[in-house]
Amino acid sequence: MNKKLNTVLFMIGGTILNIVLMVLIFVIGLFLGNQILTPESDANLKTVVFLAIIGISVVGSFFLYSKIIKFITNKWNLEDYMHPFFSGKKR
Repeated sequence: MNKKLNTVLFMIGGTILNIVLMVLIFVIGLFLGNQILTPESDANLKTVVFLAIIGISVVGSFFLYSKIIKFITNKWNLEDYMHPFFSGKKR
């Protein structure tokens, strides 16, 4: 396999990992929110908690994804096997 194909496969795998992390954090957040809130809780409070769960899942998945990718890249030295995403200026 060449470097460009390795890069494409890495990006596809990374995207799948990011989506899985986001869904996992979202489901855990919904479970915790359901445990904390009661059926008698205010509808506005439930909406705010739901929006906070969405925001936390997006930010949390990005944070975990970046940590995992840095760890994997450093552990197996993937920069040698991948094409650079952005090339330098050509003069």
